[in-house]
Amino acid sequence: MGRHREFDEEKALDGAIEVFWRRGYSGAPIQEICDAMGLNPGSVYSAFGNKNGLFLAVIRRYLDSINRPGLDLLASSASGLDGIRAYFDYIAEGIVNGNRRWGCLGTNAFVELKESDDDVAEIMSQHLIRLETAFHDALIRDMVGDPEAKAKYLLCVAQGLNVIAKTSLDRQTIQTVIDSAMICLTPPRLAAK
Repeated sequence: MGRHREFDEEKALDGAIEVFWRRGYSGAPIQEICDAMGLNPGSVYSAFGNKNGLFLAVIRRYLDSINRPGLDLLASSASGLDGIRAYFDYIAEGIVNGNRRWGCLGTNAFVELKESDDDVAEIMSQHLIRLETAFHDALIRDMVGDPEAKAKYLLCVAQGLNVIAKTSLDRQTIQTVIDSAMICLTPPRLAAK
C-alpha cells in the first residue's frame, strides 16, 4: 500500500467507517461502502486489494481516530484515577452524543470476525493489550493495589460499555456504571474519608 493515492485516504476511510460500523463486515455491501467513500469499486480494489483489506484499513483508522483520544487521556493525567475517570467520561460522552450509537467498531469487528479473520483478531488483541496496559500504568501512578487485576476489570467495563452502547443508554445509567467501577478502584481507607 505504498502507492500514491488519487484521493484523500483518511476522508475515504472515514466514509467507510460509518457503513462498516452500522452494518458490520458481513452486512456492508461494497457498493454502499464505495458510495460512502466517494469512490468507484475499481479504485477501492486498486487501493485496498479487496473488501477485507479495506476493512483492516478502516479498523486501524477507527482505532486511531476514535479510540486514540481516550488512550491519550489515560496517559496524560498526572493522577491515574483522574485519567481513568476522564477515559470513561470520554466513552460516556460518545455514547450519549451518538458517536458510539452502534457500539465500538473495533469491538463489533472482534466479536463478528475473531474466529474467521486472523488479521482482525490480531489488530484487536493488540488494541486490547494497549488499553489494559494503559489502565495498568494509570493505576500504578496512584499506587492502587493489585493493578493487574484491576486493569483487567477496567478492560471488561470498557468493553461492556462499548457493547451496551447499542442499547441507547441514558447518561444516568452510564454514569452509575462508571461510578461503580471507580469505587472498586478506590482503596478502602481512601473511600472512608
